[in-house]
Amino acid sequence: MNSFTRVSRNRVAGGRGMAITLVVLAVLAASVSLAQSPFALTNLGADVRSSSARIDGRGGWGLAESDTLIPSLHNLAGLPGLRKMAIVVSGYAEQVRSEDGAVSRNTSRVRTPTLRAAAPFAGGRLIFSAGFQGLRGTQYDTQRETVFLLPDPDDPLEAHTPYTAREFFSREGTQFQVPLGLAWRVAPRLSVGASLNLIGGVMRERVNVIFDEPVSTDGSHYFLTSAEELEDELSGLSTTWSLLVDPLPRLAVGASFTTAHDWDVTRTQDMQGIPGSVVEDYRIEMPALWAVGTALALTDRWRFGAEYESQPYSKLRGRADWETDMTDAWRLGIGFDRAEAFVRRAGRRNLPLRVGYSLQKWPYLVNGEEIIEKRVSAGTGFSFRDRSGHLDIALSHAWVGAVNKNGSQDRAWRLSISVVGLEKWW
Repeated sequence: MNSFTRVSRNRVAGGRGMAITLVVLAVLAASVSLAQSPFALTNLGADVRSSSARIDGRGGWGLAESDTLIPSLHNLAGLPGLRKMAIVVSGYAEQVRSEDGAVSRNTSRVRTPTLRAAAPFAGGRLIFSAGFQGLRGTQYDTQRETVFLLPDPDDPLEAHTPYTAREFFSREGTQFQVPLGLAWRVAPRLSVGASLNLIGGVMRERVNVIFDEPVSTDGSHYFLTSAEELEDELSGLSTTWSLLVDPLPRLAVGASFTTAHDWDVTRTQDMQGIPGSVVEDYRIEMPALWAVGTALALTDRWRFGAEYESQPYSKLRGRADWETDMTDAWRLGIGFDRAEAFVRRAGRRNLPLRVGYSLQKWPYLVNGEEIIEKRVSAGTGFSFRDRSGHLDIALSHAWVGAVNKNGSQDRAWRLSISVVGLEKWW
């Protein structure tokens, strides 16, 4: 970043109302704050995926599900049987308190990481889907006081003098994918799906150092600012294969597999005082991702589900500065789901109810230690008039990391909202 020696390191009713609701939620995609957890400072950033508030509310499982009234697209193989055009918008607002043992900071953000659409063909046996899905985010900004050893302006050849400075650091960007998929019901109890995922995004880092009064009081000043910007623009292509099978009347099993793939990255480096930019290309090899889940109907309304996901990030290659910190990531989610009922005058007893718990290991180390995330969640929702769609909400609380291990920890509240709109189109 510079060559200086551092001293310290530091219901709605009808299609019109539905369309308005979806547009309002979609606008949230542009409302991303510039602050996030300090954990987003490390290489890939933080996971921002969200299939729907319904799935979030019950611990994150949904691979073993086929619900044509509330399609989530968590598993494309669960879509066959859909008879109407479906549009899904999902997002969340999050409040995070980060602590490092000495200081703390509160940050907030709003994200719309999922916008998906699905259209049925062949009587609902064949489904085409497309959309946009956020993957990881790196938004973070901070300021710190530091000290540099610099040559004395009056006598550059003598011993360096300590100068105070303020260092401003910002990191921003989002990795996302555009999935184009097909799903097909092969047999009454077996469906398969596949998608081609167009991957893109940018990761940008900026560092500015502004020098203040020197530590010594001889009156000399450095009228100097050191600045650097790194921008990595990435693109890639992956494929995801999925299936859903109902081996028993009350049991369903789902699975998905995303192939290992490459990110092609163009890096642009700009430094203050140097004309032009330095541009170079490199490639990141991303590991495969697989997940398996199950759902068991306990009664007519209650279900129990579980899901496990794994991605061996220790196999990531192409960024030597990341590789030593990468570790195998996994996620386990379990939860209960009470389905919505439509009994006259049953009131709130008709509402769905979801509770869940998830345990997740992040894909990289911080302070040489693994980052463990624990999250508890609950949610509900309701159908629109004539069952033309569904609104779901979920509230969750997460514990991420630990000060005594990672040097920092997060405590986060998240409110997830998703809207599903259904409309006949033939």
